[in-house]
Amino acid sequence: MTNSARSLLGAVVAISVVAVGLAFATSGIVVAQTAVSVLSRPASIPVPTFTSVDVGRAHSCAVRSDQAIACWGDNDEGQLDIPDGQYTDVAVGDAHSCALRTDQAIACWGDNASGQSDAPEGEYSAVAANRFFSCALRTDNTIECWGDNSTGQADASDSQFTAITTGRLHACGLRTDKTIECWGWNGNGESSPPTGLYTAIDAGGSHSCGLRADQTIACWGWSAMSRTNAPPGPFTAVSAGSNHSCGLRTDNTIECWGDNSTGQADASAGEFTAIAAGNSKTCGLRTDNTIECWGTDGSEKVDAPTDQYAAVAAGPWHSCGLRTDETVECWGSNFTEQVTAPDGLFRTITAGGGHSCGLRIYRAVICWGHSANGAADAPQGRFTAISAGFAHSCGVLSLRNIKCWGSNGSGQSEAPDGDYTAVAAGGTHTCGLRTDDTIACWGNNDNAQTEAPDGDYTAVAAGGTHTCGLRTDDTIACWGNNDNGQIEAPDGRFTQVTAGTRHTCGLRTGGSIVCWGSNSDGQLEAPVGRFTGVTAGMWHSCGVRSDETIVCWGSLATLVESSPEPTDEAESD
Repeated sequence: MTNSARSLLGAVVAISVVAVGLAFATSGIVVAQTAVSVLSRPASIPVPTFTSVDVGRAHSCAVRSDQAIACWGDNDEGQLDIPDGQYTDVAVGDAHSCALRTDQAIACWGDNASGQSDAPEGEYSAVAANRFFSCALRTDNTIECWGDNSTGQADASDSQFTAITTGRLHACGLRTDKTIECWGWNGNGESSPPTGLYTAIDAGGSHSCGLRADQTIACWGWSAMSRTNAPPGPFTAVSAGSNHSCGLRTDNTIECWGDNSTGQADASAGEFTAIAAGNSKTCGLRTDNTIECWGTDGSEKVDAPTDQYAAVAAGPWHSCGLRTDETVECWGSNFTEQVTAPDGLFRTITAGGGHSCGLRIYRAVICWGHSANGAADAPQGRFTAISAGFAHSCGVLSLRNIKCWGSNGSGQSEAPDGDYTAVAAGGTHTCGLRTDDTIACWGNNDNAQTEAPDGDYTAVAAGGTHTCGLRTDDTIACWGNNDNGQIEAPDGRFTQVTAGTRHTCGLRTGGSIVCWGSNSDGQLEAPVGRFTGVTAGMWHSCGVRSDETIVCWGSLATLVESSPEPTDEAESD
């Protein structure tokens, strides 16, 4: 998000008690040098006023009028642990925060796995942060970026700029000549701005928007859910969120477009002076200097529907359940219609990156959702098992050979010959269980995730960059990436194993669930009880209880955080 979009037009903002209740009801506030709980303040104590605000994946921060910073939301990476000092601006990333000090130096805190909190020295006039990287505008009008550079998003241009904004995997700057230049990921065209003169720029998840000099809005990049279909002007400001966009009209009303799965595009009526679109919510500054937000808070949990189920499958941003009447229901993010399950009866279901697949009663496979890579274009034939990966899918045919379709940049869709009983599609690799109870894997092997250990197995599960197998003695063996401890399986006997993006879960023989690996959103905190099934997604996990109900834990808040269209080049874990 851009500094100009976050800054509430330089106004001193008085947050109303009602708005504070909506935003802070679950967390309280952490303020630099002073800890306060706004909700518990007596009516006689003034509500704090603010000059700028920014919203991240599951936390938010704002600069108070006394130049202290207040942050609220998740603190799993220390993103609320504000360093002492006085500040003029703040920028919020995925699990880190950066702020501009009054002496024009930058301080960052929170997650630093990619170096996104290692702010360089120097004097700056603006700062921006997004998923795993940060950028700042120096006082000499040059830009410096740091942190993750997997798609070139930290390779800032040498041009002269007046503004900087960061998207999920790209960044853009407004040049001094009022043209726009972007760099980084461009798989959806988000770094290819149209020509013309602009007065403001804001980068969203995988799209960008700019305010033209004639007060119309131009958006470019991933167009799914109409997030780039800006209405006619005139406008005075624009803000690009994860999967939606908003503009402030010249009559001070707000209009939003794009994803509305959490109500983030249902702009409140009334007059505003500034607008900020975030992950799954939007906030506006009213003309009476109060803030009103709509949508959901970034740390909100998403529960499963209430019904009776026989199985459940979790993808990165959505989940699907197979009811006991053999119909399917899906929930979560629907930005590529992956939760719009077709009618009919199914034997089993699987959830992928932006698509879902089901095996019908008559053993044909049908997929729905994102299909730009062919991951949802299921071939004809009779199948006995299916698995949906990040951007590819695989199935075991009745002749026991494996057929895969979709992305194949790492060879993950090139199944070796042989007879198989099961298949597991992961991030950019795939594994199959042979009829002789051994495991064969193929595709991306950057983390040794395809190097299955010898032995006899009854099941296999492929995660983002790791793999696990259930041995015939009911113990679990895992291999591949272990940056979060996701392959450190506990001792004991299990009946099932499931591999998520950065965590793993197993169903013990007694019916309890244990999970290990990343716990960034509580995805390891399985509830007590007896279960018959378990599945691991990206930031959440789900289980089928013995009473045939589904319970999920963790967070689907990131389900609307935009990602590039699933490709091999985009991060799949």
